[in-house]
Amino acid sequence: MKEKLKKNAGITLIALVLTIIVLLILAGVSIATLTGENGILTRASKATDETRAASVEEAVNLWKIDNESNNYGSSTTTQDIKELVEDLVSQKLLTEDEKDEILGNASKDIEASYQIKIGERTIKFANENWDGEKKINEPVLKAGMTPVYWKEDGTEVKQGEEGFEDSKWYDYKAAEGEGDNTESKWANAMTEDGSYWVWIPRYEYKLTQKTEGADAGKIEVKFIPTTVTEADTTDYKVHPAFKNGSSNNYKNGEWDSEISGIWVAKYEMGMEKWNEEESEWKPEQLKSSNNEDTIGDLATTSTIRAVSKPGISSWRFISIGKSYDNSYNYDRSKESHLMKNSEWGAVAYLTHSQYGRNGTEITMQNKSIITGGLAKEGTTITTNKAQSTTGNESGVYDISGGVWERVAGYITNGHENLKTYGSTTVSFPLVATFTKDTEGYKTLSTKYSTVYPVGTSDTREDNRTAYSNASTSEPNYGYGDAILETSTGYEDSTGWFGDCSKTGHTAAPFFARGGDCGSLADITGAFSFDSSGGKSSYIYGFRVVLMCD
Repeated sequence: MKEKLKKNAGITLIALVLTIIVLLILAGVSIATLTGENGILTRASKATDETRAASVEEAVNLWKIDNESNNYGSSTTTQDIKELVEDLVSQKLLTEDEKDEILGNASKDIEASYQIKIGERTIKFANENWDGEKKINEPVLKAGMTPVYWKEDGTEVKQGEEGFEDSKWYDYKAAEGEGDNTESKWANAMTEDGSYWVWIPRYEYKLTQKTEGADAGKIEVKFIPTTVTEADTTDYKVHPAFKNGSSNNYKNGEWDSEISGIWVAKYEMGMEKWNEEESEWKPEQLKSSNNEDTIGDLATTSTIRAVSKPGISSWRFISIGKSYDNSYNYDRSKESHLMKNSEWGAVAYLTHSQYGRNGTEITMQNKSIITGGLAKEGTTITTNKAQSTTGNESGVYDISGGVWERVAGYITNGHENLKTYGSTTVSFPLVATFTKDTEGYKTLSTKYSTVYPVGTSDTREDNRTAYSNASTSEPNYGYGDAILETSTGYEDSTGWFGDCSKTGHTAAPFFARGGDCGSLADITGAFSFDSSGGKSSYIYGFRVVLMCD
């Protein structure tokens, strides 16, 4: 009997151990089912995060629409975002910790993000274009725009083609130390007509005047998101080309909202005509002629168009008014317009900065009026990289030399040339008034055209003094356009690098930039400006700017 009891006890112990093992296995399976990567609890948590993220994203999108309509296109402010985030916390859609993460601690890098990751979804409250890794506003592409870049061997490759890599599209690389920087790669895009455009991202800058004996001063640039509307130190300024100027009548050449960047025509504009026999667009090779009134002074039509392409004649023999109209009508979906002094300045300052040539002067395009400096058939822009704003294929060409480029700016001196050559046919006219107005610079500028002060005697010196005095007496006026900041006189060559610096007056109330291929090399350059009567001429062309925000 005792032996039987012992045997039964042994069986019971084994059964108990087996039972425990089975229970442990079942427990493990249950725990894995609940908490594993695909477990019930994990999936429930992900579902909760996804639902909450969707609710936050919907609220943010509705807020953006409402904010934009109520503010009539003005930019989102830090205070606006703070109020939104606090409202989401009160609705239990965000936690206090998430609120602190979004708003940061007033550091620009943190402020630039304004985003939160909930589960697998990243939600941006502002600065949708900000690239947190590269610390720059990503290029904004609209319909019909295709990214393009040049490989090390000079081969061009477009997005969608074999060999294109998104990571190599652009790299705004700062120079290390002194000397020319040819490693910075600015973003390029091509529109459907084959035109090329270069992205100039939003930035603030610090300008140091040149010292005695130096060729030029120094410009330092910091890229910033659209929520940074004022520089955090007094020695830096947010460049006006990217600012909302609706509250100050666009006095410095601002836009009507805070923008992340602008697309600048890579080349001076050329003319193409539709060839009916061959059913294709062909460049019109404009040649020098004494007949300066009718050759190129044409408006864009179904058979004539302006393009930004290398290796064709710059569109010359065209008045300032027709240049303005053609630029405005290039592509209204992208707010195309004739380049302004502020936008020229934005290119010039970025060129001179550590993200461009780092203080090295652009080589003059002195061979021809062919865009891209292509003096003969068969050459490419890779031959003329020193004429670029980056010293490589990615930069803007024809800034120094080529032809004088008309810009949408004038002095309100009432001269008849304002009407004779500055009259336009589009909704926003180039010239707001054809009569003299000494206070016009305060009220008459638009986002497409900038008005400059006129002195009582309307001489070069008097008009320069009027602009300088207004700049001195009025806060935040007279900067960013590479006129007052980068020159010291009203005529001759007092600009940086000895560039031309002639203020408009009397019969020459309009501005032109850059110099032409027939000028002395000393006076051409990114900081060169001259006065113009606006009449069509073989030495004047134009350049278009696109807005895609």
